[in-house]
Amino acid sequence: MALMLLGLAGLVVAVAAWWWLHSRPAAPPARPRPPARRDGQDAGPSALPAGQARTATPPDDGSAPLPPLPPVALPLRAAELLDGPQAELLVQALRQLPRPPRAIHTLMSPQFVQAASSAELATLVMGEPAVAARVVAAANSPLYGLQQPVTSVGQAITFLGLASVRQQCLQHLLADCFKPRDAAQQREFDLLWRASSIAGELYQQLATRLRVPETASLVTLLVLSFLGRQACAALLDEADLDGMDAYQRALHEEQSLGLVSHELGHLLMRAWDVPRDLADDARTLSALRFDPERTVPPQREAALALGALCAMLGERIARGQVGKALFDPAHDTRPDMAALRPRLSRPPLDGLAQELDAPAMLRVVSRLMGPAR
Repeated sequence: MALMLLGLAGLVVAVAAWWWLHSRPAAPPARPRPPARRDGQDAGPSALPAGQARTATPPDDGSAPLPPLPPVALPLRAAELLDGPQAELLVQALRQLPRPPRAIHTLMSPQFVQAASSAELATLVMGEPAVAARVVAAANSPLYGLQQPVTSVGQAITFLGLASVRQQCLQHLLADCFKPRDAAQQREFDLLWRASSIAGELYQQLATRLRVPETASLVTLLVLSFLGRQACAALLDEADLDGMDAYQRALHEEQSLGLVSHELGHLLMRAWDVPRDLADDARTLSALRFDPERTVPPQREAALALGALCAMLGERIARGQVGKALFDPAHDTRPDMAALRPRLSRPPLDGLAQELDAPAMLRVVSRLMGPAR
């Protein structure tokens, strides 16, 4: 499997290199990376979308406000804009990854998400014994903070709910498609799946408090939105990404592979025959962090924007990049918040800061920041 992944990496990089040399202008001079901080805030200037300048935000200590940061263009290429042969080569390369079991299509189907009973979910999970064992083990992890251990899938569903158990099943079925080539890559895979779990838990908590619909289906999209990150982790040396913010990482992904991670994930979902609407929605959820102009149906904007925020926060928590207070939307200066912040200011998400500061939510965050599984 390691040889297959190395071959896959070579094929994708070769395609990207050809495309880079023949169809792109010269890259701008590299910008120095800001030193990484552990509190979730950038220590210096970072890229913003083209035409958008970051406004100065007064720091909490009362000192002089931060200077405005100049806008930097970030052209993220959509998978559909690759020419036919390039896209086909990438799809063929991604098809070399093991396909997930057929049960995953049942788990993702709208009918199952909306109408499946606890017994139907338990029956489906028990049909995959290895996944059932992992679900029970995961339910007993500190992430969920159960007061008593569970010993069966049925008990896990009773204590955690259908959405949480379905999320775990999706993660475990998809995780088997990414075989690490070394211990460092295994740690990155594990971290990203943990980030996905935390994101789902955050979404369920915040969606309930803010009365945002689509909780069940959005948990599925959150899992799928991390597929591109997993694919990039399989193809790139993660050590090269140390210290990069989200925008710098996106540029590196596009320059190295030809596509940013959520576009690569979209190609992977197409190769795996994931329903097109799910693949499109998972890509949109991730793209909201980078594209303030992306069109979203008004009735779905709150759910997708909250999902994008939870995915971002889930990874910050998993990487240990947050402090005691999780998040303040009005004072977060990270570049991926520049595109997302306007969507968070509209009802019902305008109450987000208050909910994140509520004692009950802080207890949830404290639990999620516990030791990794």
